[in-house]
Amino acid sequence: MSNTSGEWSITATKYLPQKNNIAVKNSMKLKNQVTSKSRHLERQLKNKFNASTNLVVRALTGDKSALKLIGQMGNDGAKISEFAPQVREQMLAAIKGTEDLNLVLGDIYKQAGVSGEKIERAVQSAILADTHLANILEEMKLDFASSQNKEALRHQQATDHIKLKAWVDKHMMQVDGEYKMLQTELQTDIRQQTIDLQHDRELGKYYLEMGDNARDDFKPKKQYAGRSIVQKIKDALLGF
Repeated sequence: MSNTSGEWSITATKYLPQKNNIAVKNSMKLKNQVTSKSRHLERQLKNKFNASTNLVVRALTGDKSALKLIGQMGNDGAKISEFAPQVREQMLAAIKGTEDLNLVLGDIYKQAGVSGEKIERAVQSAILADTHLANILEEMKLDFASSQNKEALRHQQATDHIKLKAWVDKHMMQVDGEYKMLQTELQTDIRQQTIDLQHDRELGKYYLEMGDNARDDFKPKKQYAGRSIVQKIKDALLGF
């Protein structure tokens, strides 16, 4: 091996089968112009792929151990590349299946715990309800006698209340009737207020659109009868 101007070359020696016990030597000189310019890349080849320039050169010059090593690496790589998609798919499926299995079991166990608790609470609630019903039936028997006496008192009070309510209802009916009459009398005034407000808004918009050409007679307004006329009608119809 020799080094000239920052570059290096290699002399490869190959021993051919001996004839008459004399070794025949075959030499060739190669000039490597890349390695000295690619030290970082060469380091990546060694660190990431477990290979080296020396290994490649040895294989290129017929070194059997280097050729076998690279051949095995190539075979391993080819097998990996061939089976990688399916292996990846199957392993991912296995991992995802394991995830789903445990998630499903976890959800089932969790729901079993929640539902088991609810069932136990329902059983206890039913026992309490049954005990409560038995107690209620017994209490009803004891309460019946007392209830008869209370019923007599309630009936007397209810009778008095009905009489009082009848008087109050009559009085409230009179007040409600007078209120309705007053509302009827005020309907025209209330309606007129609404008409006045609506007419003012419409008239304002009309003035904005027409300016000096606006005419009030183009925007007529409803005029309902005043309460004085309503009172006259009321007097004539109802005799008030």
